[in-house]
Amino acid sequence: MSKLQVGKPVKGNQLIGREKEIRYVSKLLLQGQSVVIIAPRRFGKTSLILEILNRFKKEYYTAFLDVFLTPDLKSLSLKITEEVLNNRKLGKTFKKITGNITEVFRNIELKQTIENFEFILKYSTPDQDIWGLFSESIDFINSYPSKYNKNIICAFDEFGDIKKFDGDETVKMIRSKIQMHDNATYIFSGSYESIMETLFVKQNSPFFRFARIVNLGYIEKDKFKKYISGTLAENGFPHDEKFIDDILNFSKGHPYYTQLVLQQILLNISTGIDNKVISLKIILQQLLIIENNYLEKQWEDINKSRELVQTLLVIIKYRKSLYSHIDTKKVNLGRALKKLIGSGIIYNEKNSYHLSDPLLELWIKNKVLSN
Repeated sequence: MSKLQVGKPVKGNQLIGREKEIRYVSKLLLQGQSVVIIAPRRFGKTSLILEILNRFKKEYYTAFLDVFLTPDLKSLSLKITEEVLNNRKLGKTFKKITGNITEVFRNIELKQTIENFEFILKYSTPDQDIWGLFSESIDFINSYPSKYNKNIICAFDEFGDIKKFDGDETVKMIRSKIQMHDNATYIFSGSYESIMETLFVKQNSPFFRFARIVNLGYIEKDKFKKYISGTLAENGFPHDEKFIDDILNFSKGHPYYTQLVLQQILLNISTGIDNKVISLKIILQQLLIIENNYLEKQWEDINKSRELVQTLLVIIKYRKSLYSHIDTKKVNLGRALKKLIGSGIIYNEKNSYHLSDPLLELWIKNKVLSN
């Protein structure tokens, strides 16, 4: 029975259908061009970034920072310093000195590093200037590789969350520093288009024209077909091309949900259920139960705005010609569409609107539109 993990970052052979994007972003980075990757959550941004960094490790220093999972500015500063030091396998030793300064003198290379970058010692002092430490850690991204005649690629995952620390001041400070970095190239990623636009796209945004925008879409269905067919065959599940097409017509090539459907099929096989009774309809019913808490939370957030709810329901029913199916006296359709697109809930393809999350659409059809 094949093992299939869903919901965790993957790399190498487990990363399906992103080779074109990996090559494109890598070429930009090789030219010294920083990049912004924008896509809804669960689209595989983290996996893509980790794979790119992994391919650069032999020639470049790398660093990966998850802003979403970092609670405060001090933690981010610590993580930046640790990640940069990890390139010379000093990250673990650095973590020790934050609680015990005597550890510095037990590692010759770290001791020599601190002679050049004295701010590292400040992490061990009781009265810390957090803003100052963060400022120096940002410079450290560029200056530490320079000491070893290296360049670094540094990734800030879920960078849209950076404003949670200190609003615009943090963003402005980062921009003012990294624009001067000559040894560092950056990858920024974000889930919410509206937030990333305020940071990178609008003319008065802090990072305007600093990085190339890459919008990460669904994985091409043909890329997934071979993988799904091979996995099902490996696990002794009889299937035809229509079964695979039905899976992909549901998921549209959404990386998380395509993998989730496949995983659920494998789980059914492993429990001894007769292959003949395993259908896509049954699998989707099971997934609606498994993902119910997440889907309910998504709907709860949308349901705070009557305007968004009505717009979303019309999109699910009609896709096109929305103005002829909605009361524009009660709903500002343009504003609602902009909010839904900006938050990653919907996308526009060939003048037709679609939900980014196919299981959420199915949940709304079952729970809301069927009542």
